[in-house]
Amino acid sequence: MRQPLVVAALGAVLAFSMPARAQSAEVKKYLNAAVTLYENLEYEKALKQIQRAKTKSTGASDDARIALYEGIVFADMGKEDKALNAFKTGLSMEPEAKLPLEVSPKVEKVFNKALENVQRLLGPQLDKQREEERLRVEAEKQRAAEEQRKKDEEAARLAAVKPPEPDRPPPAVVAPAPSGPGMRALAIIPLAIGVASGGAAAYFLFTARGQEASLNNGTAPLGQAISVREQGKTNALLGYAFTGVAAAGIATAGLMFGLGGQKAPAPVTIFAAPGQLYVGVSGALP
Repeated sequence: MRQPLVVAALGAVLAFSMPARAQSAEVKKYLNAAVTLYENLEYEKALKQIQRAKTKSTGASDDARIALYEGIVFADMGKEDKALNAFKTGLSMEPEAKLPLEVSPKVEKVFNKALENVQRLLGPQLDKQREEERLRVEAEKQRAAEEQRKKDEEAARLAAVKPPEPDRPPPAVVAPAPSGPGMRALAIIPLAIGVASGGAAAYFLFTARGQEASLNNGTAPLGQAISVREQGKTNALLGYAFTGVAAAGIATAGLMFGLGGQKAPAPVTIFAAPGQLYVGVSGALP
């Protein structure tokens, strides 16, 4: 009995050091069928599906999971020795594996017994392996910190040899006073828009009123009454829209004309310096 335990321990160490692989589709298919049969208490048929899953295994990850399912079925059948062997096989390949199903206390008891046995056998090897992994991670962190330190030292050295900027007064930038036509002169633009819009509004409203009168008096052709009514609605809508534009244009022109008599703004002087900005306004008070 000593030799199989040594072989199992060696297999566990090798499996633990290998990256976990995803469960293959074929194995998953047969294990799902086994679970369905197991839940229906058809244990023998479930074991047959598990045997088929073994033939489709692609590696240690599949083998470990298959062994756990097999141990669950054997434990529920009351075959504790076979269940223990199956659980030990799965745990020897994946020592930190968990039960893949919710099981009865009886099955969980057998699994915990197998887990204690495997941990007692493989504990020293696994602890050593975890310690080696911890030391490897620490060494990697130290190497990264050393590389960053060297980069920081090089950046500081380059900054130290850079010649300083000479002290000189910042240039002054004078913003010229705005030039061009005054606000009163520009007031003619919204005024013209307002007058033109007023004319358009009068035309559309007059046309709409005429179309409404023809409908009320019965002078509109009978076959075109609907068309005349819709055209009247459209013309009335356009008349109201142009009325609004005309009112806005005339109001804007009046505002610009009223504000256009103010004095031109004083010139602005701007001094720019590294990290600073000074703005000054010069002129006489009213």
